[in-house]
Amino acid sequence: MASSASTPSAVPAPSPWPRRLIVAAGLVLLPLFAFGGSVTTLGAGMAVTGWWNAEGSFMPFFPIDKWFRDLGTFVEHSHRQFGLVLGLLMIAAVVATWLRDPRPSARWLVAGALAAIGLQGWIGGSRVLENSPGLAFLHGTFSQFVIAVMAAAWVHQSAAWRASASLPFTQSARLRRLAILTTVIVFVQIGLGAWYRHALRTGLEGNLHMRIGIHMLGAIAVLGHVLPLAKRLRAAATEAPASPFASLAKGLTLLVVAQLVLGLVAWMIARPEDVDFFQWLVATAHVLGGALLLAWCVAAAMWASRTVPSNVVVAGVR
Repeated sequence: MASSASTPSAVPAPSPWPRRLIVAAGLVLLPLFAFGGSVTTLGAGMAVTGWWNAEGSFMPFFPIDKWFRDLGTFVEHSHRQFGLVLGLLMIAAVVATWLRDPRPSARWLVAGALAAIGLQGWIGGSRVLENSPGLAFLHGTFSQFVIAVMAAAWVHQSAAWRASASLPFTQSARLRRLAILTTVIVFVQIGLGAWYRHALRTGLEGNLHMRIGIHMLGAIAVLGHVLPLAKRLRAAATEAPASPFASLAKGLTLLVVAQLVLGLVAWMIARPEDVDFFQWLVATAHVLGGALLLAWCVAAAMWASRTVPSNVVVAGVR
């Protein structure tokens, strides 16, 4: 009697739901940041009193007639509503990841992202309840940490990340160090921008020249690190052509140039006492550009972490 050879069972395909939910949450971040930047530009942080109890109404069911009563209220309450949607999507992403993704790193990363979003919401609510300019600045700055964690979760759920093994690059260690340093510098620079923008809104005239001067020095530091990082990523792409290094380099270059232009225009036309549509548009685009630049730097740092010296062969997928 012929014995039948046993065949190994096929590895099940990963569930698409964790990635779908994280991508959806990432897309919600765009209008959330647009409205958040608009709140600062328009000085609308206290347009709606109360937090969960917003002017006597449960915040998600804030009356429509109040929501559209003026521009400040519309911007502030829309910002809150997008924050609520983001939180709900990330709760769903955590559940889906823990149920359908066996990788411990994926589970803890998405849980960390949810925790960061929850803390960010608490800071924003406390800012309103206490009418605190200090918490407003912290809320704006910590939002960039949320962006960084969300970008990491997005990359970690990508099909390319799941499929990639270690990537060969002659200057692997230098690339990793430069990517991490650039990410830190971009994060600090965005914080300096928030420091200046909040002073602009609160009328700290004596500090404005000092703050914008420091912010401009930070822009030079960012340019001096992002462009070399993009150059090194292009070099890495020649040794690992199947990697996303080339597209990361292109994105970083375009974003940093756009940020410099937007920043200069925003500074030249800034009139906080009389904000018109063009000022709002440029300032909001500058805020979004900073968030996207940070996200690209995080992605570059993550992919750089997968590089190994060209003479080292490492099998397997992380």
